[in-house]
Amino acid sequence: MENSTAWITSCKLQSDFEGNTSSYLINGNMSVPNDPANRDCADVLAWIAEGNTPAPEFTDAEIAANTQAETNATSQAYLDSTDWYITRHAETAVAVPADVTSARAAARAAIV
Repeated sequence: MENSTAWITSCKLQSDFEGNTSSYLINGNMSVPNDPANRDCADVLAWIAEGNTPAPEFTDAEIAANTQAETNATSQAYLDSTDWYITRHAETAVAVPADVTSARAAARAAIV
């Protein structure tokens, strides 16, 4: 049976944690495993052999946005976990440790 590539309108590489191509995201909604024995994968490989190039899974802008979102979440979680120092200081005037004050300032600065 001959491969047909006409159904492929877009292709993105999907990688495992080691950076190896584990699958392809076809047409934005179909994940095809990187297994030449798979009929759909054979079509993808034929599409590539025709001179087409799969796009990376994420653009540089998406990677930057995901990284910032993770930084925001981590920083917000730290602020949440140390809010009690601020409440205690407001209610009892017990000083907030300097290292906590510095870390909270850094966490606030990291949030965009």
